[in-house]
Amino acid sequence: MSDGHDPILEAVEALKLRGHKVEAWGEDHMLWLVDGQSLTEGELLALAVRLGLMDSTGHLQ
Repeated sequence: MSDGHDPILEAVEALKLRGHKVEAWGEDHMLWLVDGQSLTEGELLALAVRLGLMDSTGHLQ
């Protein structure tokens, strides 16, 4: 992405700002622990959308 937009990192930061504990884990760091629950990148993005932190295109609200 040429504009530097990284929806995963934006979702992580938005979740952290809302008080969620978020950390990368696993050998390839493609998995995330959110408040102790293991999520894939897609699930992480879906959570941010469900919470109203991002729109369905992966941009912050």
